[in-house]
Amino acid sequence: MTARVNYSTRFLRRAWLAALPLWVCACVVPMAPQFEDPPGNLPPYLVSSVPVAGAELRASTDPTDTIEATLGDPNLDDILWVRWLIDYPPYDALLSHVAQQVILPTTGAVERETIHFAASCSNIHGASGLPSHRVTLSVADRPFLPAQEAPPDLLLDSVPVQGFVVRATWFADCP
Repeated sequence: MTARVNYSTRFLRRAWLAALPLWVCACVVPMAPQFEDPPGNLPPYLVSSVPVAGAELRASTDPTDTIEATLGDPNLDDILWVRWLIDYPPYDALLSHVAQQVILPTTGAVERETIHFAASCSNIHGASGLPSHRVTLSVADRPFLPAQEAPPDLLLDSVPVQGFVVRATWFADCP
């Protein structure tokens, strides 16, 4: 009987030792996280422009001199509200004004049609008589707020809280 107990004990010890590496290695490996874009609103953006944003525009009286801008929005159902603004931001009642407004309807594509702004000095000059002006492209994915609902320094391109506004600026020297 002792031989039988010894054999059983040795068998159990060997079985336990054989199972030990499996038990030690039997850790749970977590699944990799699944990354998905969060549902909701994403901002529009400037895909490209000619000339590039930040460029100095040459003085011109030719109305065919234009800035071309291609816009995009990952939210395919968003209408894009576009304003070409002069000497803005911040808003200055003597200098700032809306030079042109465009509404780009949804197209079912991220990239929208190219828009143009005649960057001639006749379209840029205000009553200021300043030789240099900022030309700002302001793009929103919601309608712009009426002036009475907008902050005083951003009267021309504020949107509701759930919307986004992006801007690009060029510099024009108009003698």
